[in-house]
Amino acid sequence: YYKEEIEGDSANYLSLMAASRGLNKQDALRKLIEKTVQLHHGILEFLRPRPEAYDSYVAFFKGYIKLHGTFGRYKLEEIM
Repeated sequence: YYKEEIEGDSANYLSLMAASRGLNKQDALRKLIEKTVQLHHGILEFLRPRPEAYDSYVAFFKGYIKLHGTFGRYKLEEIM
């Protein structure tokens, strides 16, 4: 979202979500984060009785976040 915003691109999920729900982008981002965290916790709870699947998901999640955190294209160093 940040990368697109500074480039003036409003055809992204967050901008479209905000417009369709009558929210400003900060509130839309907050709602998106809350929903994402809620879904992540739901997945963890669902997988908890399945240790192999749980461990695989957790490893994937950590790698996914780490990988995307290192991509310069997201310009995260500018906002962190």
